[in-house]
Amino acid sequence: MGAYQHMSSLHPDLVDKAKQYGYPESSICILSGDEAKLKAEFSETYKNLNSCKHNRDSRTAMEYGQDLVASWLFEDYLMESLQEAGIAIIGAGADKNREVLPTTKVSASSDCVVSYEGKERLLELMSDYTGYWAKYGKMELRDAKFTKMKNSKSLFLGVSTVDNKYILLDMGGEFEVKFIESYFLYGGKPAYSVKLPKQSMKDLNFHALASDIISKI
Repeated sequence: MGAYQHMSSLHPDLVDKAKQYGYPESSICILSGDEAKLKAEFSETYKNLNSCKHNRDSRTAMEYGQDLVASWLFEDYLMESLQEAGIAIIGAGADKNREVLPTTKVSASSDCVVSYEGKERLLELMSDYTGYWAKYGKMELRDAKFTKMKNSKSLFLGVSTVDNKYILLDMGGEFEVKFIESYFLYGGKPAYSVKLPKQSMKDLNFHALASDIISKI
């Protein structure tokens, strides 16, 4: 199940939510699946979307676009919830304006910056819609995402939506990692398999999560 299908099952009013968050009309058009309108009225966005062949794997351009915009909505929901719990957090990724970028401008930069008492850390957000992390005790990160997070000493926040749990990792630490030259779920692209610390998944409570993040800033 992709991000769009999962978010649609939880929140059928995704288009209304995107409008509430102030998403550009081109992204709302993608979310609603109106390819004809996107091509006719937002030709540059349509071109950008079709340039992202590396990222979309086996999905069509529109399927990839819907998953992308739905994942932004989930990120914004997480940031909004953390702000309400007392965390200072802002979007920092290349796609923070919620517009589809050409593949040359898509980066693995962290999604957010969290700050507390003058200190700040980069924060990467990721979701697991299947329960894979808890079941197998590992996660696969595509391309160079792991090394970039490690080099920048980012925090990693993963949310497992099927069991309402989260994992928060300081990627500047030491991990048991295996390089996968060709990972089938990412269309044969390289990935890093990261073994997760035992009992690292916690029940999702945003106030507890906010305290957890503050302790690592």
